[in-house]
Amino acid sequence: MEFLPVALLALAIGAFGLGTTETIVMGLLPQLSSDLHVTIAQAGLLVSGYAIGVTIASPLVAVLTNSFSRRDTLLLMMAIFIAGNACSAIAGGYWFLMAARVLTSFSHGTFYGAASIMAAQLVVPEKRAEALSLVYIGLTLAMILGVPLGTVVAQMTTWRMAFWLICGIGVVALGTMWIWIPQDGKSATPIRLREQFRAMTQPLVVTMMLVSMCTSSSMFSLFTYISPFLQIRTGLTPHVIDGVLLMIGGGLCLGNLLGGRLADWKMLPSCAGLMASVALVQLCLAPGSLHVWSCLVLLFLWGVFIYAPMAPLQTYVVTCSGSAPNIAAVMNQSSFNFGNAIGAWAGGVVVGTRWSYAGLPILAACFAAIGFGLVLLAQYFQSRDATRLHATAKATSAPSEQLHS
Repeated sequence: MEFLPVALLALAIGAFGLGTTETIVMGLLPQLSSDLHVTIAQAGLLVSGYAIGVTIASPLVAVLTNSFSRRDTLLLMMAIFIAGNACSAIAGGYWFLMAARVLTSFSHGTFYGAASIMAAQLVVPEKRAEALSLVYIGLTLAMILGVPLGTVVAQMTTWRMAFWLICGIGVVALGTMWIWIPQDGKSATPIRLREQFRAMTQPLVVTMMLVSMCTSSSMFSLFTYISPFLQIRTGLTPHVIDGVLLMIGGGLCLGNLLGGRLADWKMLPSCAGLMASVALVQLCLAPGSLHVWSCLVLLFLWGVFIYAPMAPLQTYVVTCSGSAPNIAAVMNQSSFNFGNAIGAWAGGVVVGTRWSYAGLPILAACFAAIGFGLVLLAQYFQSRDATRLHATAKATSAPSEQLHS
């Protein structure tokens, strides 16, 4: 038992590396644009490329590795992660870097799915939530420390060094997982695709995955271009922006804690309230970004509200999926990352119009408003399913009561 915290730490290091490589481009846009001779919007598509890779590859990789042990799956995903970031660091041009980003993305969804299951296996049932929170705190720390640190390293040296640094994190994660993650048995039963598909196409599950997509679209339509947004709209210098990114990361961490507590209280009403709050804050940010202090306050609140639904949405989709929890975890990661791709792409389109960076908060608010409407639709499906279940239970018990009387 004394080795379990170390094993969980190994998984958290892997999650930290994945979270950092997913979002590092946001802090590197000016350097990438200049060095690769592309526009800011084109550089932002490197976020979309990674996200689309996760969306398409995650379910396929999950099926292909279904017969592997969880330990072997984790080690394989981390090896792909290291190779992808090494290719990113030596990329000679824009499209080489795009291909390297897509290669790295193949490890994302399957790693998180396998890490969640492994973390639950390492502890007794009553400690599973604590174990999962320790693993996923690596993703939160990537927002707080990984992106600002990578941005500072890139400013002091080059953007390539930031990818080498992430590659080193992957090596540490691979080594610690090799040493401390115990070997588990291979999967006894293959995934039954028909049953998985039936479970994943329930209206409530599909609706909640769409909420996940809208949440990440709202986040990444603004966050992808946060550095040039703050430079142009608010007039901040690159070094000050590093501190702002750290502040936003603190808001994301607080939102992670807030979201868990609210979800334990009432999941869907809390999610609806958070999406409405996100939309309101982002609308206020459109004029508020012209003034430093109002911009800082609104960005901190934005970080809290935008990240609060993330972990609860993942848990709720898995719960609603019934017989397909493993594939649900991977598919919802695909939904999040497809939202990342849509948000980064849509933000790039808006930046290229007459609205420019002033339109980003409004675009993000539109995505949040769509998510709010989808949560209301999910509440309808939840109520309908509960009514049907109650009616079925009542109909089943009626003959028994008549026989007893």
